[in-house]
Amino acid sequence: MRVASWVLLLLLGLAVGVLVYVGRPAIYYMTGPSMEPTIGPGRYFVAWTPVRSIAHGDLVLFRFVDEGEAYHVLRRVAGVAGDTVAMADGRAVVNGVPQDWPYQILQPEAWRSPYPIGNLFSWGPWIVPTDSLLLLADTRDMVGWPDSRFIGFVAVRDIVAKTSRRIRGRERQ
Repeated sequence: MRVASWVLLLLLGLAVGVLVYVGRPAIYYMTGPSMEPTIGPGRYFVAWTPVRSIAHGDLVLFRFVDEGEAYHVLRRVAGVAGDTVAMADGRAVVNGVPQDWPYQILQPEAWRSPYPIGNLFSWGPWIVPTDSLLLLADTRDMVGWPDSRFIGFVAVRDIVAKTSRRIRGRERQ
């Protein structure tokens, strides 16, 4: 019995070590089309905390507060501190290099934004300030709100998780 207790204690310690080193997983549900074609509505995905590193193209969840309600919003990291980011016809351009990240434009005629950027699909360049990120929805229309085109740069401290994989699920019709 004594050996079994030590084995159990060792396994528990190993599990705690993995959680501390790797992080804690959580399963999230995508409610709308803002991250299509990457993750569609009705799909589940796994995100990990704490976030140890953030790179261009990562999908992250950030804490967004709207009318007193807090939400976790999934967006793509388009720019980190010091980057120059622009958009040309819906494609993100980071430090002068067009990115191959998936994106879509559902309504090309909806290019005009009521927000200060003027054109939803072509703007910039913007320089990302220290301790901030530029986050974009993969759907470039207004349905992609909120992202940095509408709410500005997002503080790194507001990133709550980073995705690792999509889980199969039924898509809403």
